[in-house]
Amino acid sequence: MLLITRGSRGRRVAALLLVLAVGATAWAFGTRAGGSEPGAAHAAAPSPAELDELGRKPPIYALVYSWGPEKERIATAQQRLITTCMARKGFTYRAAPVAAAGETDIPRPRPFGVETLETLEPPADEATESLPPEQPRSEAFTRALFGDQDDTVSVKGRYVDVSQPSTGCQAEAEKRLLGDGRLRWLTLRLRLGEGEKESLSGLDRDRAFRTVTARWRSCMAHAGFEAESPVRLLKALPAGTEVRTHPAVRADVRCKADTDYLPTAYSRLAALQQRWLDAHPDVLADRTALFLRQQSAADRVLGTRP
Repeated sequence: MLLITRGSRGRRVAALLLVLAVGATAWAFGTRAGGSEPGAAHAAAPSPAELDELGRKPPIYALVYSWGPEKERIATAQQRLITTCMARKGFTYRAAPVAAAGETDIPRPRPFGVETLETLEPPADEATESLPPEQPRSEAFTRALFGDQDDTVSVKGRYVDVSQPSTGCQAEAEKRLLGDGRLRWLTLRLRLGEGEKESLSGLDRDRAFRTVTARWRSCMAHAGFEAESPVRLLKALPAGTEVRTHPAVRADVRCKADTDYLPTAYSRLAALQQRWLDAHPDVLADRTALFLRQQSAADRVLGTRP
């Protein structure tokens, strides 16, 4: 189970490229003489709020990366259960504050590269310097929290296998919230990850997405840059590049606005994700049932009503 804390913002910096859920591929990137026409009019780029709404439109993203009152309550209950369990074992566990509903601290995937220049994060080393140091933990503390490292349960997915502790206070808290559905919950998260990956791969065969990418490519060529896609452009930048000010990135953002690239791309991705969910009805049905189970358990722990 994922806990989102207010301290997670700085750690998102290093994830800028990791959330691009595609592999690196060789491509041609270079400049040529000329560039965009002087004084050419450009479409207004979507605001950060509009972009965030677009980015959460695909239904799998909405399930996994949203953060509302229900998830806040579940996370708060889990932290309380862990704290109580650790105290019972003789340890003081200081839980990080759970992010309030409405905060956008869950890093959502950005599968189409840079979306706006306004919200790019500072360089990773600057952000890291602002993070508080990790508190040292004894082996006994770690064992109490995470259990015996050799006593785990595993789930085998199509692309990855995941293991998690069977014992320890974190496992106990998850069992209180999920009952016998803990393993199924983990399996469903893997299945949704497979749906993300397969839907994204399906865009290569989607006519509307291929068309808008061709328009974006033509716009970039007119601006003086050769690139196959926004993601390949970003991945080809040398390490240490100041992304915000790089001419190719600025052209990329302009061309996305001029060609209506992001609304089209996210709309097509949403359609493919919905198609995947329709083809796997058990995933959504089981996830909904287990999510409701967690809400009920969390309300009992917190003494609140559903």
